Amino acid sequence: MDKFDAAIIDALQANSRQSWVRLGEQVNLSPSACQRRVEALQNAGVIERFTLTLNEKALGHKVKAFVAVTVDRQNPKLAESFRRWAVVHRQVKACHMISGISDYMLEVVATDLEALGHFLESELLDLESVKDASSSIVLGRIKS
Repeated sequence: MDKFDAAIIDALQANSRQSWVRLGEQVNLSPSACQRRVEALQNAGVIERFTLTLNEKALGHKVKAFVAVTVDRQNPKLAESFRRWAVVHRQVKACHMISGISDYMLEVVATDLEALGHFLESELLDLESVKDASSSIVLGRIKS
């Protein structure tokens, strides 16, 4: 990876929908050279996929929280059932296995505090695999 690849990655992180012409203008390469380099970065696994970011507030999710979850690690089947649940649950936007006191960190969205409370009490803590959960409500985003 050289300075052109780094510049391409920076430009695509800012706007992955721009044309090859516009990308080439930003990084001082021809459009075809940019396309070849992006394809090479994809083939090398540096670029995994192109995606979009949703405005959660515009979708009605006014509350975001990070939830540290501790699961029953003595039973691998229960831990696996938690991971499967997290993958398909629509309110869980991200799930990371972490080191430390907790086992997982969830990024969760909700329409309001009441809905977040319902999610925690009636859905998350109701799972057989979950031993404990601790939430922190996001007050503002500094960087994404």
